[in-house]
Amino acid sequence: MVKQVRDLPENDAIATMGAKLRAARDELGFSRAKVQDETGIPAKTLEHYEAGSSEPTLTRLKALCDLYKLPFGEMAGAEEAPKESSKEAVGETPMEEQSVPKEVAGELPVVEAMLEELAAFRVAGFDGSQRRAMALVSELNAAMKRLESDELEALAETRGLFEGDRPTADGIFGLFVEDVDEAQRFCGLVEERIVDTAILGADLYAIDREALVTVADEIKDEFDIEEPRYLGWSDCWGDYAEFVPLIREPLRKLALMGKGVNFTDPGQFPARELEVAA
Repeated sequence: MVKQVRDLPENDAIATMGAKLRAARDELGFSRAKVQDETGIPAKTLEHYEAGSSEPTLTRLKALCDLYKLPFGEMAGAEEAPKESSKEAVGETPMEEQSVPKEVAGELPVVEAMLEELAAFRVAGFDGSQRRAMALVSELNAAMKRLESDELEALAETRGLFEGDRPTADGIFGLFVEDVDEAQRFCGLVEERIVDTAILGADLYAIDREALVTVADEIKDEFDIEEPRYLGWSDCWGDYAEFVPLIREPLRKLALMGKGVNFTDPGQFPARELEVAA
């Protein structure tokens, strides 16, 4: 397995890697946008890698090494094996030619496949697949924890999450620079909303508030949900962040029981409008 602990002090090692990545890209004459097109790594993230302010995962490092024709083992900090090692004698692949270990393979395609499978269960009304769906949600939650912040943001965009609540100008990555705990909390909220798109068919935060409040009023007695009673709101439910967490689980239960609300109907559930700054 590739050794992840380098001989250099951590910051020096990351800076050295960044310099090598930048030099390799410059030598090929690739722009960061070109690298993004080839690898899926956002240009802004690549800039951080090259500056040494953050370190790529092994999956992303492998993608960059393949594109730049760099030795993956050396870049990942692996010790060079003797030219005539016992491993080579029995036909094992040298470190530089090994692919990324299975346990660090990219999670994003796996997560996307899980979401599609869960969405297929929803379309079928979860008929006879309730336990599999619930198990899939648990696996999905665990898999999303291994996504990098920019991968999570890309997935959120793909799944149609409401775009009006970015935490910083640099997205979640910028939040990690400011406050790791808050960044993790925010990631958790995004992950729940992504799961909603598969189970419920939509990001609840992306639905017009009035339509969503109507649903909340309809199910509150059945599930013993108490309105937050926030002042300043005629209906007392408050903003999305106050009442969506209260109705999420009841709505998921209804969906699993085959009684889900059809949030994909734009006539009944119009999209929330993005507020434009004055």
